[in-house]
Amino acid sequence: MGIRKNQSSLTVSEKTAFVAAVKALKANGTYDIFVAQHRAAFLAGTNDPAHGGPAFLPWHREYLRRFERALQEIDASVSLPYWDWTVDRTPTASIWNADFMGGNGTGAAQRVTSGPFAFSTGEWNLTVRDPGDTAPFLTRAFGAMGSLPTQAGVNAAKNVVPYDSAPWNSDSSMNTSFRNRLEGVIHNPGHMWVGGSMMAMSSPNDPVFWLHHCNIDRLWAEWQRENPGQNYLPPSGTANVVAGHALDDPMPPWDDESPPPTPRSVLDHHALDYTYDNEEPDTGEIVPLAIDAPPVPASIAQAGEVDVFSFPVTTSGNYVIQTQGSTDVVASLYGPNDMAAFITEDDDSGPGSNSRIARDLTAGTYYVRVRHYSNSSTGSYTISVSGSGAQPGIQTIQVNGPAVQGTISAANERDMYRFTVTTPAVHTIETAGSTDCFLTLFGPDNPATFITQDDDSGPGTNSRIAVNLGAGEYYARVRHYSPTGTGSYSISVRT
Repeated sequence: MGIRKNQSSLTVSEKTAFVAAVKALKANGTYDIFVAQHRAAFLAGTNDPAHGGPAFLPWHREYLRRFERALQEIDASVSLPYWDWTVDRTPTASIWNADFMGGNGTGAAQRVTSGPFAFSTGEWNLTVRDPGDTAPFLTRAFGAMGSLPTQAGVNAAKNVVPYDSAPWNSDSSMNTSFRNRLEGVIHNPGHMWVGGSMMAMSSPNDPVFWLHHCNIDRLWAEWQRENPGQNYLPPSGTANVVAGHALDDPMPPWDDESPPPTPRSVLDHHALDYTYDNEEPDTGEIVPLAIDAPPVPASIAQAGEVDVFSFPVTTSGNYVIQTQGSTDVVASLYGPNDMAAFITEDDDSGPGSNSRIARDLTAGTYYVRVRHYSNSSTGSYTISVSGSGAQPGIQTIQVNGPAVQGTISAANERDMYRFTVTTPAVHTIETAGSTDCFLTLFGPDNPATFITQDDDSGPGTNSRIAVNLGAGEYYARVRHYSPTGTGSYSISVRT
């Protein structure tokens, strides 16, 4: 289960990973799809499925979780951080440093000129804008339109019950609608204080949008925990409610999915596989596993249950954690020596609907959380851990040298290679053969820093990445396109 942390507690590497994943989504076009979805909701006017009504909180919870999963497709270690503006409420707060969100806008145009999302980097060009807006750069105007919410204001909002009230829109009483008070009194001022791009329908153009809304989602989660008897309102069938806002209404723009998300489907954020760093962990009993021992029987006895296991690694090597049985479970791996340090998760890489994680692990204690794929289902399974006891080295590829032969010999195997760039130039990293390979490039000088990835740009089903690289050491990871696929291939690097 992913842990959403206060941005002020992120390490340098966590900030770097988050920024890199956001920029990777921008580079491949996914980021702008999210911006367009938010703008389209506003453009629906009185039929807005995301704002000014009960589904404001569920819609954005679904929206944030989809964005977070897109980030995790780039880097599985990334979770959305939140911005607690009751504490970090000045233009000099660390969130606005040049290594994270960048600073305030400057000049009459309010243009952001510092940080990774400044237009001058060449990587943050605003292409999805409000009608009539032609500025291609990010803008901000800190404090020009009011103040950030205070803790007293947050506490007052969290004291409001019920969840919502008639007429189920922005006219609902702030004293009888927690949703409208949180949206109007707490949420809106956050956008207004940042100003500039955050004031637009296309406000996700500013990456701080996600941190702001993550905090709003956190406050809703706290209200839910503190008011367990207060249910979502209104129920389905309530008159004069905009489509998408009743409990079981499909939420656009995902209403053509099967099944579509509804407000009901996102009420439990733990069932969406994330938690917040200020929540009390609910680990229950931790069941020890022994490496290479017989499988341990277990069961998901109650809907939403999460089982927790641990195992010690004394010798670095490749280890396989897998479930068996007819129950469709999802396994998540954490560690070493930290139950909150997410490594990876898997659903169906094992036989049938079982989970299988194969990973190179260093010495330490690791933790596995197992849940049912369906939040409402139960069932029995077994779980085991096996190990090779030997960690393979990273093979070197010579630039413009002969191709290196490789083999995906087991399901879900990842092969890692390194190569050194001495003269900056466009380098082509390419696989060859009949195996459908998927190629990911990392670096420079860090095998965890994502650069780009490719599936089928080479001949047939081969991968090919052509990218301008500076001096340094780079890492190429090869896996089969299919989680269960195997086969031989070769890989080369040339200029």
